[in-house]
Amino acid sequence: MQGLTRRIGLMSVLAAALLAPLLAFAQGQVQHLSGTLYVQRPDGSIRLLSEKSQVLVGDVVSTERDTYAQLNMTDGGRITLRPNTQMRIEGYQFSEQEPQKDNFVFSLLKGGLRAVTGLIGKRVNRDAYKLRTATATVGIRGTDFNAIEVPPGGPSSAAPAGVYVVVSDGMVVVTSGGLDLLAGAGQTAYSSSADLPAIIIPPPPNLPDINPPASFGAENPTAINGGEGSSCTI
Repeated sequence: MQGLTRRIGLMSVLAAALLAPLLAFAQGQVQHLSGTLYVQRPDGSIRLLSEKSQVLVGDVVSTERDTYAQLNMTDGGRITLRPNTQMRIEGYQFSEQEPQKDNFVFSLLKGGLRAVTGLIGKRVNRDAYKLRTATATVGIRGTDFNAIEVPPGGPSSAAPAGVYVVVSDGMVVVTSGGLDLLAGAGQTAYSSSADLPAIIIPPPPNLPDINPPASFGAENPTAINGGEGSSCTI
């Protein structure tokens, strides 16, 4: 009987040891979702995501038309993706006891997002938090901002092509053309090319809207939700 108890205890320890790395590498999860959200993993596999699904370093997360998704990161930060958006998590490291190792780098590949920063970038190294876009890199000074990429060749009614960073709170540093531009609350920074410095402009009236509908985050029967933490391989 004692031998059986020891074997069960050993199996529990081994199971916990195998599970621990999986938990340690989970950088965030889908908190709210309305519509269809999917991820391409570094191995090339594609999965549908639901609320409570995990997001990891190397993931390319994509929203479909009419889809909004909110990702909650382990440092308390939040990222809201608007429809037709792609974002890649390039690097992420957060340990509450080791702020000197903080790191969060992510890329806006297309579309737009709203980022509310967490502890990364607010504790020791503010340069630990970076958003990369097609024409500029955005650093933060503890903030709430929108980043929107308008592709070239769009309809004539669209805002001019480029990357727009709209700051709601705090301050961002937009690096483009080898120069840094500070943008504070209420300001909009615009980067038209990776070779040219970003500038402060009045917000264009026809800039794509980032804000989700008022019902987003409430009980939403249209959300793709296959159960807690579930995902489906395509």
